[in-house]
Amino acid sequence: MEIVFLGVTVAAAAAAAGIVALLTRNRPSRNRSLLAALAAVIVGGAAIAARPAIELHYFNTNDDYAWSQIRTEILKRYPPVGDMFALDTTIEPDLRKHLVPVFRAHRANMGDPSTLQDVAKATMAVFRSKIVPVAVTGTDEAIVAWGDKTVPTLQAFKNASPDACGDYAMTGVNRVSNNPTLDAALADSQRAVIAAYKSGNPDNKMPTAEELGTAYEQARTLAEPPFSDADLRAFQDLKSQSKVRQCDMMLRLFAAIDRLPVKQKAAIYRSIMADS
Repeated sequence: MEIVFLGVTVAAAAAAAGIVALLTRNRPSRNRSLLAALAAVIVGGAAIAARPAIELHYFNTNDDYAWSQIRTEILKRYPPVGDMFALDTTIEPDLRKHLVPVFRAHRANMGDPSTLQDVAKATMAVFRSKIVPVAVTGTDEAIVAWGDKTVPTLQAFKNASPDACGDYAMTGVNRVSNNPTLDAALADSQRAVIAAYKSGNPDNKMPTAEELGTAYEQARTLAEPPFSDADLRAFQDLKSQSKVRQCDMMLRLFAAIDRLPVKQKAAIYRSIMADS
């Protein structure tokens, strides 16, 4: 598009200069040259000024162009997504089908946080169907490596905004735009998902309810500070708590899980990944 637009601009400016030169052929040479140059500048400037509208029109009418722009933005912000495309050839076309309408709907105001929210939801839906079913069968070590990204990611969200941390802790959706620290933390988590996917093996089964319950009970005893009776009651209805409380409680919980032995950590994180 860049080369095409540049070519069209140059051609239009040259054509304008040529037409003016032809129409003023009876004038002195110097005047003809000045008028032709002025025409070229005016037409070229008009083309440049019209570029945003032209690009928006092309974005809204050409799916290939729209996806090329969206794809570039996604890979710039989250490079590991390119590796995910390589894992399964159906991921990119599926993501394209979901994201082109979303980006078109928000094209007039890409800075709106709701844009990021809608993009995240559409992306998560694709990855849940394509990546998670295989990644969840990864080795214990790969699953734990993925789960261990949770605390630093939540902490990065908390540093950016406690409310955003609560949102992410409860939904997995990032509603913070233009934050390189958060983008880096999320990219690390994506790389860990890819590693789990690559280590996938159907023999790696989901934990039983008893194994999961035992792991969570032990994690509860390792929380710092310990969970009070009020905390445990709050966990039963965490969605109704304030976002700040949601953030803090989930940080404490995952920090406690991180202190468990690998087998128990893997049981919890495998279950969380399956439900993500």
